[in-house]
Amino acid sequence: MTGASEGVRANRGSDGGPDEAGRRYAAYFHDLDAWTEYWDVYHPETHGRFYFGDGAGAPGLLGRFLPRDGRPPPWTAWVAMALSAGDASGAVTETAFVAAVREEAVSAAILEVDDLLARLFATHFGDAASPAAQRDYLEAVFRFAIDTLPPATERDARIVESDPRKPTAGRHTLEGDIMWFAWALHTEAAQALRGADVGARRRTLTLAGVGVACAAQFAWHGHRRTRLEYQKDAATADLLRARGLSWAGDFSAAAAEVHALYRIREFGTDG
Repeated sequence: MTGASEGVRANRGSDGGPDEAGRRYAAYFHDLDAWTEYWDVYHPETHGRFYFGDGAGAPGLLGRFLPRDGRPPPWTAWVAMALSAGDASGAVTETAFVAAVREEAVSAAILEVDDLLARLFATHFGDAASPAAQRDYLEAVFRFAIDTLPPATERDARIVESDPRKPTAGRHTLEGDIMWFAWALHTEAAQALRGADVGARRRTLTLAGVGVACAAQFAWHGHRRTRLEYQKDAATADLLRARGLSWAGDFSAAAAEVHALYRIREFGTDG
């Protein structure tokens, strides 16, 4: 990790070169964005299928379950589930969420996106059951969250000044804070649909990464409120690494943490 002032360690590759790990991590997020937000630049043949469509009639998978021009039922159900976790209505809202994501068109979209994520993860990180891959992924998403990955210079050069994506095209990070929870929704939905299949370890790690990265971004950059114990320092970075590895082995614990972070975002406290 870079940035001594932020209390995080410098990444160096096995050859001693500067930030070799950062380049690997950036390549993963570049590929992810190439299929989604920047589909028109890198995968025009998809017509925005792994995003919200092409704006000219071709539908997008994300619009079936994530908010953009409205709040589809899976999103409304996920929010209700996150806000009610731990109280008497928790089981009811969880049942409603599962019912919402099992609707035929929604489930098909969720599973197709999950298949894409599985391919990208395997290409860049390998086997999610490997402790080394787990540490690598959590470090990648942490750096993505605090915006210390190498710049996306090639992508930035492709985006014209008039494009609304231009301000962020040159960076590998996430600006909209709600997208962490959108990522969680998809992961929890895919797990509900597929259960303990071969992708369960990857989805558990993905959800653990949301718990780490959402908290890190909010603590480092102040996008929203997070746990008071999280500060922009080395102690928090190490704490999040340790907690992430713990959540990576327990889907329910990872989900509970993400739901708690959403409640803190909304109310300022886990209540």
